[in-house]
Parts: sequence; structure tokens; C-alpha cells
Amino acid sequence: GRKMTNFYVTYKFADKETRDAFYREVKESRAPELSREEDGCIRYDFFFHADEDDKMFLWEQWTSREAQKKHCQQPHFLRLSSIKEKYGVETDIQIEDQYCK
Repeated sequence: GRKMTNFYVTYKFADKETRDAFYREVKESRAPELSREEDGCIRYDFFFHADEDDKMFLWEQWTSREAQKKHCQQPHFLRLSSIKEKYGVETDIQIEDQYCK
């Protein structure tokens, strides 16, 4: 079987406007596309929260924790971090190792 790791990231914003401005900049930075092109990236998708418009969700799926660690050293990741800082985003991360048959 093979193993992969899921990273479930919840983003919390001051309000909907902050969330929208944040995501506009994230898209302009091309961080999601660039992340998807990395070795070991299976999925890198943002979702809007159905009930709370000051939240957003990111599902990252990588072949390994090591692959995701390399991702954290990339210029586009650092760019995303600075955008998060600019908008005062709070993040909560859950990590799950998954084994597939």
C-alpha cells in the first residue's frame, strides 16, 4: 500500500471582507498553482466555509510529511505566509497520515 499525509488548515479572519481580500492576493501570488506543481503534492485546494464567512479551509495532500516540509521552504510558501501576516489570519492545522491499500 501507499501512504500519504493530509493537512487540514482552517483559516480564521476578522470578517468576510478580510477573507476576500486575502484570497484575492493569494490567487494573484499563484501560490496554489505553484504548490500543486511541487513534487509530492497530490491536492492543494481552498474551500469557503458554508456557514461562517470569516473562515476558509485548505486541504493539502502530500505523498509524505517530508514533501510538505520542502514545500514550507519554497518562495511561494513564504509569500503566502507574508500575506497571512498582513491580514492577521489565525490558522489551525490538523495533520493525518493516511494509508491506502
